[in-house]
Amino acid sequence: MICTRHQQASSDPRHPAPLDIRAVPELTQAHLSARRPATPVSLSWASTITTRWYDHHQHLHQRWRMRLHQLTAANPHIPPSPASPALTCRELITYPETLTLAAALDRLPPHPLTRAQQTAFLHHLAGRLQLPRLAPADHDLLRQRLATR
Repeated sequence: MICTRHQQASSDPRHPAPLDIRAVPELTQAHLSARRPATPVSLSWASTITTRWYDHHQHLHQRWRMRLHQLTAANPHIPPSPASPALTCRELITYPETLTLAAALDRLPPHPLTRAQQTAFLHHLAGRLQLPRLAPADHDLLRQRLATR
């Protein structure tokens, strides 16, 4: 998905033209700093959670909106249809936070967390995501994942 050497990425397999990601260095930084790949289960959960957050404008919406603006400004060739860049670039826009969340989910114990453990996990994750706090609602997929290991 990301070529760090050429500072390019692919956002949508239907539009194979690579995107210039030099304006969004956190994409390359996230790719390079992933010390070991997350497990497929954690990566799947993380991707589903960040996609939901993105679609519902939760937690990281301002950061992701800025990243979308940077990508579209640097890549005027992104086709606006049939789907908007907000949708075709979604995985790329949420990529750093998806990797961070997947790595955190990989470190969870194999049993459901108590409410106190969930609070501690969310506090730690907020720091990793550079958020002042992270308090997902009970129906949030992250909260559900923590409670149903």
